[in-house]
Amino acid sequence: MRTIPVLFTIPCTMLLGSCAAPAPVERAAERADVARAGLSAPAALPAPAETPSLQAMWAEQKLIRSADLRIQVRDVTAAVARADTVARAAQALLADTRIDQDEDGRHTAVLVIRVPAERFTPMLEGLRRLGQVKADVVSTEDVTKAYTDLATRLAVKEETAARLRRLLADRTGKLSDVLEVERELSRVITEIEQMKGERRYYDQRIAVSTITVTLFEPGAFLQPGSGAPLRDAFGRSLRVLAQSIAWLIYLVTFLAPWVAIAALGWWLVRLVRARKRAG
Repeated sequence: MRTIPVLFTIPCTMLLGSCAAPAPVERAAERADVARAGLSAPAALPAPAETPSLQAMWAEQKLIRSADLRIQVRDVTAAVARADTVARAAQALLADTRIDQDEDGRHTAVLVIRVPAERFTPMLEGLRRLGQVKADVVSTEDVTKAYTDLATRLAVKEETAARLRRLLADRTGKLSDVLEVERELSRVITEIEQMKGERRYYDQRIAVSTITVTLFEPGAFLQPGSGAPLRDAFGRSLRVLAQSIAWLIYLVTFLAPWVAIAALGWWLVRLVRARKRAG
């Protein structure tokens, strides 16, 4: 790759030196991005001062919370209506509802509720009052480190894109060098959009918690989740039966030619003996 002329390198170096560099962990990656575009980066770049907003963002914990409840109720239909009322009061969304009925007329229901993270605990308390809680599982995933790393990498890429834009604004180099910078800028912008999409995904999961509620009536022969062992056992039995049949087919296919040869040999022996006796 050809280097940029001196007239083009000097203003580029001044621009690069005037901008703050990212964190030490990302500095080498940024210099590689700039070098890939055919630009010369300074030998040493000062560490930037963190803005208060970024510091506040890093200090805040990023938690993804979810819950799974199994509740026994007298009337599933009425309990579903009450759960919807509780969700509306907490400004939550009843995202999915499935109601089943067994042969004896007993109902079971599975509800998926999306609730704002700040209303997660009050929503759980309201749902627990629907009936007798048989299972209560609350899980919390701490994504603070992953979110912080993503924010750091995004800030580095945005700073790199800004520097490349400033280099393009000068347009004092050769056309080939300018095109190389444009290609590098396009690649960096693509990475920035991907990181922003990943950040939006984190923001959505952090802001909205998920609660799965299973409601069932007493006396049900198969309560929700109790049929899983039977299904697993039946599936394993079918797999064993299929393997047995497969081995039987293999055995028959392997022995059939040899059985035919043995039968032919036995018939020939009997034929020879019969002729000897007749002679």
